[in-house]
Amino acid sequence: MTTAQRADRSRSAATATATATTTVLSALALLWIIALLSRDDPSMGGAALGTAAWWWTAVTLVLQSATLLWRRQATATLGCAAALPLVLAAVVPSGLFTVTALPVLVAAFVAGLTGAWRDVRRWALASGVLVAAAHFVNGSAEARTDGSALVLQAVLQAALVVGLPLLPASVVAAQRATRAAQRETLAAVTRERDAKIGEAIALERAAMARELHDIAAHHLSGISLMASAVARQIVSAPDEARSGALEIREQSNAILEDLRRLVGLLRDVGSEDEGVKTLDTLTGLIETARLTGARVDFALRSDGRRDPGTRVSPLGQLAAYRMVQESLTNASRHAPGAPCVVTVDDRDPSRLRLTVRNAPPGPQARPASRGTGFGIVGMRERAALVGGFFDAGPTGDDGWENRMSIPRESDHDLPEGSA
Repeated sequence: MTTAQRADRSRSAATATATATTTVLSALALLWIIALLSRDDPSMGGAALGTAAWWWTAVTLVLQSATLLWRRQATATLGCAAALPLVLAAVVPSGLFTVTALPVLVAAFVAGLTGAWRDVRRWALASGVLVAAAHFVNGSAEARTDGSALVLQAVLQAALVVGLPLLPASVVAAQRATRAAQRETLAAVTRERDAKIGEAIALERAAMARELHDIAAHHLSGISLMASAVARQIVSAPDEARSGALEIREQSNAILEDLRRLVGLLRDVGSEDEGVKTLDTLTGLIETARLTGARVDFALRSDGRRDPGTRVSPLGQLAAYRMVQESLTNASRHAPGAPCVVTVDDRDPSRLRLTVRNAPPGPQARPASRGTGFGIVGMRERAALVGGFFDAGPTGDDGWENRMSIPRESDHDLPEGSA
């Protein structure tokens, strides 16, 4: 049994105990009040405090309330609570009999609230018959009314005590079932969304690993062989060793060039966009967006000491380009017609910061579908791949802003002449 199941069972037991205790205390208090009132009513002489009828009725009320502790079989509890008054009416009929209707009423409400409706209908009918029979038996023993009137009273008593509580109980049970179904639906949708996000992340990482392997494996295997040859030629053939070292450098530069062409990450097969995506191509991306009617401004914040792409790795520049591209796409989808500002902040010598901010959509704008949310996931994954940071969220004027920070490479990490 899990912790949640134990907690539910504990709460159910506590509720049953509270229900039974409240019922028996209320019934005994009502029984005591009736006994006090019987002092001024000679017709209720058998209801006086301390008489046999009073004690039998009190014992019946305690037993009826005790059945309410059996919450797992609420419908059977209703039958037991309805059967006990019939025994009381047959053994000691009195004017106190009416008090026994209170536990039956509570049991009917609990059964309608927690039991299956198919079982509730069967047990409610049987309990109604028991209540009517008990009322008829008690009334016949007292001989206060004629037969036809007594039958009518018995039927009304059964309808009020058993049937009436089932109406609000069924409404509350239906509301609970609706809320439970909504929670299950929401949990299923959440699990499905998490699975899709996990699948998207896995596909993206697999694409990254595949592209990196394809680019690097060919050149690195050649570099390994040339390095072994250079190691043997350093003493015996220094000129050949020097030529081999230069060849290793050329192969290393070739790897860097191939990495700069790593633009196929997470892109559909057959895409015609095969160009090298760097910070220098951001202006072309913005111009393309403007041709579609988007209102996009570009701002470069720089101290003039370096080019924005200085000491930013090829993958870092690709991540920056894709972040701007995805942000402009999201802006056109969710805030059509709203102005956007793309900002590249080059003032920090250790990090390059990019921001894409769009204003809220106009009153006449009709945003497209809400999307899947995978764009945010992809931008965050790209930033993490290059050791950067990505954040997104609404602005104070109901707009939206995406922010990415990309670390620069240290000088000693760069090969000679690559900067």
